[in-house]
Amino acid sequence: MHIKSLSLHSFRNYQSATLSLTPGLNIFVGDNAQGKTNLLEAIYVLSLSKSYRTTRETELINHGAQRTVITAQVAKMATLDLAVMVSELEKKRLLVNQKSTTANSFVGCLNTVLFIPDSLQLVKGSPGDRRRFLDVQICQIDPVYRNNLLKYQRVVRQRNSLLKGAFENRSQLSQLPAWDNQLVSLGTKIMLRRQDVVETLQHYSKSAHERISDEREDLHLIYQPFFETEENIALGRKYTSAHVEDTLRQKLQELKMEEVRRGYTLVGPQRDDLVFRINDADLKKYGSQGQQRTAVLAYILAELELMCQETGEYPVVLLDDVMSELDRNRQMLLLSILNQKAQTIVTTTNLDSFTPETKQRASIFRIEQGRILQ
Repeated sequence: MHIKSLSLHSFRNYQSATLSLTPGLNIFVGDNAQGKTNLLEAIYVLSLSKSYRTTRETELINHGAQRTVITAQVAKMATLDLAVMVSELEKKRLLVNQKSTTANSFVGCLNTVLFIPDSLQLVKGSPGDRRRFLDVQICQIDPVYRNNLLKYQRVVRQRNSLLKGAFENRSQLSQLPAWDNQLVSLGTKIMLRRQDVVETLQHYSKSAHERISDEREDLHLIYQPFFETEENIALGRKYTSAHVEDTLRQKLQELKMEEVRRGYTLVGPQRDDLVFRINDADLKKYGSQGQQRTAVLAYILAELELMCQETGEYPVVLLDDVMSELDRNRQMLLLSILNQKAQTIVTTTNLDSFTPETKQRASIFRIEQGRILQ
């Protein structure tokens, strides 16, 4: 899978830009605040139907314009024309081959893996960061999971609203069982799918980490459901559907009054986590910055293999100014691996991070004030 061409109209600081991309390495160089990150954001919007930088989609529209249009031609097993239109006056439109479609059908047409400086905080960041990282990748390869996740999020919002009201009016608790049943059903499906995906990611990240660390360290990525403490989780443990359902119901009963007191849901996959361990030591607590960054790189590379296993094609890799965050060895290893497998789009403020050989095989673009020059 790769992007053949990309066109931006009134997107962020781009009034109009059209470019062709190589299936291999594409490097975009420019000073800060020229539009490098905006370019990757546009590709991400074509992939996930929404931005990773803002929830207010009208912010994507160039100042003075009323709408923005992002289009791309994507080469897969068949060539697809994708478009996203965001307007201040009407609802966002998603199109595949010039036909309007839903977000659930649109997501998955262009698969991406995004790697930004904040990604290097994955290990020591919050559980919510790690859940979002995981969910973004699963949603691209599994529309059923995405649909279940959206339904589950609505259930939690409705249930939270009910719990807040029940603090003043306990009669509202009579409505809880209906929402609890939906939480258990959808929550079980989400947790089992996460478990399977993390098992696959563990397999690939372990292999990638051995390569990056010259087999000096052993990486373990472990799924931690909300009902397990970090001390009790174990590599390779498999939770059955019956066990997850029973545990969800038991926890809902145990924590019912505490949920009413706090006014929000304490039970479910919205409290899951991922645990990174090196040689059986918690990487978040005891790992060096170098070890944490190596683990994140291994995880990113594992995502590529997961998506290829699920879809038959490698995703497009977006690297936003991360080369300066990595030492030369990690830079070269990352690019050498990606160059063999996936279309890679890199932004940077200078070309010093790249060897002459790398620059020779890449397509290099310069970005200046929303203009793309080659």
